[in-house]
Amino acid sequence: MKRFNRIISSLLILAVLGFSCSGPAQKIENEEETAFTGQVIQVSQQQFVEDRMEIGEISMQNFEEVVTCNGYVTAPSNGMAEVSSPISGNIRSISCYIGDYVKKGQQMFFLESIELLKLQQEFSIAYSKLKRVKSDYDRSKALYEENIGTEKEFIATESEYLSVQSTYQSLKIRLGLLRLDVNKIEDGELYSTFPIYSPISGYITTQMVVIGQFIEPTDVMVEIVDVKQLQLKLSVFEKDVNQLKAGQTVLFKSMVEPDFTHVAKLTSVGKTINDESKTIQCLAKIVDDTAVTLTNKSYIEARIEVGKVSAAALPTDAIVKSGKDYYVFVLEKKEDNNYFLKPEKVKLGKVSNGFTEIVNGPENEKIITAGAYNLRIE
Repeated sequence: MKRFNRIISSLLILAVLGFSCSGPAQKIENEEETAFTGQVIQVSQQQFVEDRMEIGEISMQNFEEVVTCNGYVTAPSNGMAEVSSPISGNIRSISCYIGDYVKKGQQMFFLESIELLKLQQEFSIAYSKLKRVKSDYDRSKALYEENIGTEKEFIATESEYLSVQSTYQSLKIRLGLLRLDVNKIEDGELYSTFPIYSPISGYITTQMVVIGQFIEPTDVMVEIVDVKQLQLKLSVFEKDVNQLKAGQTVLFKSMVEPDFTHVAKLTSVGKTINDESKTIQCLAKIVDDTAVTLTNKSYIEARIEVGKVSAAALPTDAIVKSGKDYYVFVLEKKEDNNYFLKPEKVKLGKVSNGFTEIVNGPENEKIITAGAYNLRIE
């Protein structure tokens, strides 16, 4: 009997302990679900002034509707040049390097070439021969017009003259492409080297030659990019293309400058869908003066502004994040130069020009719109 009583007593004690433990646990759980409910923060007039707090209300603001996409910076065909040599030769001197800015017509290299010497030799021979056959042609023509010479002799002389003249002009043009003075070559002054000039103004982005290297006409020596003509090549999803049209503003950031926003204008919308990515390529011209800091072929993230929508909003400075949630501080009352503020959870939407859309939050309430960053939710 005593043993039975002890068992009953033990069971009663366990039941009491279980009841006492389950109560606080349930209370804590409820507190987590209703975190910050009813909490009031008191702010003195002095703190209000020192933290530059302001009181306002939710207002209607315009937000840009945007299409997000990515792409890369590129140069148009007339904004980029790959420089090569008209004839083969060896690099004798280099006067510019990667990162240098060169102007159109600026000398970049000097090449020495055996082919150059042969070309000048052929030109000199053609020039001397042309002078001789031209003299024969002029004499034959005069005799033929006076009915002294025969037509057959005149035609033969004329044919030789035109053939030599064609060879001379062809060699002259080739030497002209090398930027050499053909008048000096005709006088017997031959060149042992020839220069390579920049065809456009821009920055050297790639250089693939060194002094002494042998160069063929098919070899690219340097790549030059005119950063003033840089544009964006954007990949836009098929579902968003119908919202796009030329002239819309494009705001974009590069990986090199993630905190700086550049501006471009949409210039064309593609008509072909990429089978793999299901995107359409669009082009945008960079319009801000900061484009000189961009790099050709660099990756960018962009937002194309396609319209505007009006929505209830607060200054972004009015919103405080706590954990995964966002709060604003509602003015409950003001007594004895003290402000009594109550945090209220809000759901956010679009962000633009220092304002954030309030999708779900307090209505017709006075709210701290500035200086809320020093307030703490406990």
